[in-house]
Formats: sequence, structure tokens, C-alpha cells
Amino acid sequence: MKKIIALVFALAITGASLTAFAANDDGPSGQQPPTFAQLDTNSDGQLSKDEVKGPLAEDFDEFDANDDGVLSEDELPAPRQQEGPM
Repeated sequence: MKKIIALVFALAITGASLTAFAANDDGPSGQQPPTFAQLDTNSDGQLSKDEVKGPLAEDFDEFDANDDGVLSEDELPAPRQQEGPM
């Protein structure tokens, strides 16, 4: 009987650990992309080339729909939705 209780307890701990790990998986790096407000370091409501980095900086001119040299929140693509369990 003690072995059965120990086995059930071990399975419960393992299941809880796997569930917690899966719930915290926000992508390859485990982090959410920064929000517009986080990128807008000078809080002027738009992003300049100096404020962005990575892929957004590389494609800055493509996203700048009105060619004003800054990005508004409307010019950025919507964040990708994470897929739920299949």
C-alpha cells in the first residue's frame, strides 16, 4: 500500500511539473516580445529607428507605411497569437 501511495504521489508531482513547464513556454526564448510601450523609450507615442532593434529595425522602412520616418502602433503588425493545445 505504501508503494502505491508513493507511486501516485510521484506521478502527481511529475504531472504538475510538466503542466507548469508547458504553461510557461512563451516561445523559443521563453519570453514574450516587448510591447509598443516598452519599445517607445521616450514615450512620444511613436518608434524611431533608434528605439527599435532586431527584425523590426531591419524591416523598419517596410512597416513605415506613410514614410514619415517613425512607426506608430497602427503601422506595426498584430502580435502573433500563440497556438493552444492540439
